[in-house]
Amino acid sequence: MRTRITRWAVGALSAFAVTAGMLAPIPATADVPAGYYDAAEGLTGGELKTALNDIISDSTQLSYDEVWDALKASDEDPNDPNSVLLLYSGESRSKDANGGSVGDWNREHVWAKSHGDFGTSGPGADAHHLRPTDVQVNSIRGNKDFDNGGGEVDGAPGNFTDDDSYEPRDEVKGDVARMIFYMAVRYEGEGGAPDLELNDEVDNGSQPLMGRSSVLLQWHSADPVSDVERTRNDVIYEQFQDNRNPFIDHPEWAGEIFGDGSTPDPDPEPEPEPGCGSAPELETVAFSSLPWDARMTIEDVQNGRTGETYENREGVLPDCEDGYYDLFHVGYEDRVIAGDGGEFYYTPDYYETFQSVDLDS
Repeated sequence: MRTRITRWAVGALSAFAVTAGMLAPIPATADVPAGYYDAAEGLTGGELKTALNDIISDSTQLSYDEVWDALKASDEDPNDPNSVLLLYSGESRSKDANGGSVGDWNREHVWAKSHGDFGTSGPGADAHHLRPTDVQVNSIRGNKDFDNGGGEVDGAPGNFTDDDSYEPRDEVKGDVARMIFYMAVRYEGEGGAPDLELNDEVDNGSQPLMGRSSVLLQWHSADPVSDVERTRNDVIYEQFQDNRNPFIDHPEWAGEIFGDGSTPDPDPEPEPEPGCGSAPELETVAFSSLPWDARMTIEDVQNGRTGETYENREGVLPDCEDGYYDLFHVGYEDRVIAGDGGEFYYTPDYYETFQSVDLDS
């Protein structure tokens, strides 16, 4: 399975790109009660996280059955009051079609409940991270962490998945990120709930961890808060749980808690390409002998697809100056195409045994 090259992806070995500044505070359309966040004003980092945990932990606990009613209200299709909008596919589906059969929608745990083994109570019944999702698409997402890449998901165009990660469609990338941020602040190990934390990994399994944090921060920046999210936040607060998702009301707080106080650039300008030699000491592999997915990746690149940014800090590509090159993942992460100046290098061993590709063979 080829990894999709996404415009928000960054190189596997490159530094995390950020730009100065913060996201703008929430517009006045959100119905934030006066004084709700007073205890968090002026704080940063761990102090801000602690203050927000205190604020949003003052809430009403729903049962898992009550979540059905919450989602029918919070995710109602604004153009059809008898339907809900499904998170990953964007489809409008009848509120009555909830259940576990093919064609139904069910309750997707955006923070997968196995990441912390919290089941369907406590954090498992928190409507701020539960969303209506097609039963089969929900099954495909499973308990995977979030990251860029993979093959397109059947039944959810614009969504991509591979063995250990899931990438939602562009229109809800930020929604997903802000739900994950909420969970990592709301659940800090109190009352028998797990201490949920972000990390920058995938394949976290049953650990109370969810990744990738760097990608989630990029999604948060690239897909700003929408009116749909604001309305959903208001409905959950006013009608069901009596608490809010602070990263919808104050998106600038995500960088303060999970980043370095700045906002990641969702589409950074590429660095100038330095000179790169032909690397004659490398073994040469014929284009025709490459696996089919590697050949397809090269053809995509030659047809104008852009890749990820790879920083050659370790001199992995011989005869190339330190600097930035385009990087193209192929299949599993240990098979990579790097292109610079029209030349390509291939490795089956994750950056360790590069071969020069003879494009004419």
